[in-house]
Amino acid sequence: MPKRYWKEVLPIMGFYLGKKPKGKMLNDYNNKTAKYRLEASGLFPKAPLISDEEWEAINSFYNNNSPENLPKETPPILNTDVALFKKEVLPWKSGGDGVTYLNFDENEYHIGFNTEKESFYIKLDGKGNVLQNHQLNYPLVDVIKNGEVELLLSMGRMFNVDEPTGSVLVLADKPRQFIGNLERPVDFLVEDFDKDGNMDILVAEFGKYLGGIHTYTRKNTIEKTNIHPKPGAVKFVLRDVNNDGLKDFYALVAQEDESIYLFVNKGGLKFEKQQLLTLPSYYGTTHFELLDFDNDGDEDIICSSGDSDDFASALKPYHGVRLFENLGENNFNQVWFHKQEGAYGTACADYDNDGDIDIASIGYYASLQHKDEEGFLYFENVSTKDEKWKFKTYAFPNTSNNCFMLVKAKDIDDDGDMDILLGSNSSIFSGNRKQEIDTLWERKGGVITILKNTSK
Repeated sequence: MPKRYWKEVLPIMGFYLGKKPKGKMLNDYNNKTAKYRLEASGLFPKAPLISDEEWEAINSFYNNNSPENLPKETPPILNTDVALFKKEVLPWKSGGDGVTYLNFDENEYHIGFNTEKESFYIKLDGKGNVLQNHQLNYPLVDVIKNGEVELLLSMGRMFNVDEPTGSVLVLADKPRQFIGNLERPVDFLVEDFDKDGNMDILVAEFGKYLGGIHTYTRKNTIEKTNIHPKPGAVKFVLRDVNNDGLKDFYALVAQEDESIYLFVNKGGLKFEKQQLLTLPSYYGTTHFELLDFDNDGDEDIICSSGDSDDFASALKPYHGVRLFENLGENNFNQVWFHKQEGAYGTACADYDNDGDIDIASIGYYASLQHKDEEGFLYFENVSTKDEKWKFKTYAFPNTSNNCFMLVKAKDIDDDGDMDILLGSNSSIFSGNRKQEIDTLWERKGGVITILKNTSK
C-alpha cells in the first residue's frame, strides 16, 4: 500500500499495541455504548505491549519502504458487444440512497430500500407498482421465508460502530422484533443444527472491532451460542460436507482475519473450524460462492475482492474476481483472476445455456474511481480441455454512475434462462454526483436494473 495509506492506518494499529497516538482518539469513542463495550473488551490495552523504540522502528519501516503510489494498472480488455443481454430499468420511481437487499420471488421484486433517514421493506410487481411497504428502524440486508412468515435481518445503524442495534424481525402483518442487540448482522441462516427439534438462527455479526458468528435458539428464552469469537463474517454457505445428516457451513470472514472457513458440525452446536483460504487483508474480500466450475464432482470457490471504504483510497491492482480450484481434501489453489475495481459480488450461472458456469460480477466502487466500465462485467466461460480456466470478458457500453451494490441471477420472465438483477446504492457518492443519481431515480426510476437474457 502507498505511504498515504500507512500514515492513516498505523495510528489505528497503535491502539492494539497500547501505543495511542498523542491527541488522537478513536471516533468510535464518541458513541457512549461503543466506548463502554470497547473499554470492557480489553481489545485496546492501556499499557504498551512494545517499547517506544520498537514502535518507532515499525513506523519507520513502512515510511521508508512503502511506495508513493502503487504500480500503474494494465487496463483489462473488455468487449462491449454483449448481445446475450438486453438492458431494462424497473420503472419504480424512488428517491433515496438505494437498495440494501434484493430478490425476485413469485413474480415480485423484494427490496430493502434506504434513504438518509428511513429504511423500508418493499414488494413491487413487474411494472414497479408497490404491493407492500413496511417501514423499518434500520436497513434490511436479508430475508428468509419460514412457512407463512418472513424473517427479516436488519443491520442496525448503517454507520459502522460497535453499538448492537441489529435485529431479526418476524413479518406476518407487520414487522415485530424477534432477536435484538445484534452486532451489525449481514447474513443469516435458519437450520436445526443440533437436531433437537428447535430451529437455530445462525447470524454473521460483522460488527467492527467486536462481533462474531452466533446461533440463537428459541426455547423458554432466546439462547445464544458463540461459534466464532471475532468480527468480520459476511456470508454463509450451507452444506453437509460429510453426509452425516448434520448441516455444516462455510463462512467468509472479511475483517482482521480475512479467510474462508469451513465449520464442520460435531453436534450439540459444536463446530470444528477449518481454514480453507487465507487472503491478504488488502484484497478487501466481500463475497464468495461455491460451484463446480470444472465439472469434476467437487465445488470450487469464487471470490470477489474490492472493498475500499475504510482508509485512504487507492486504485488497487489486486481488486477483482478470483477462482480457486478444489484439489480435494479441502485444498484450494488459485487458477484464475480478472481485475475489477471495487469487485463486490458475483452471481454465477449457465447464462448462455451451453453447459458450463458463467460469471456476472459487479464493481461497486468502480464508478467512484472513474472506472464506470468495470461496474458490471460478464465473464463467458469458454474453457476447453486444453484451456481449463478461460473466460471472455464483456462490459456494457455507456454506463455511468451505475453504483451496483447487489447482483442476483433470476429467471424474471419465466422463459427457462437466467436473467440478471442489479441493485444500485448511491451512498458512496456525495455532492452533485449523488444528487444527479437520486434525482434520476426519483423522476424515471432506475434503482433496479434488469439484464434480460435473450438466449431463448
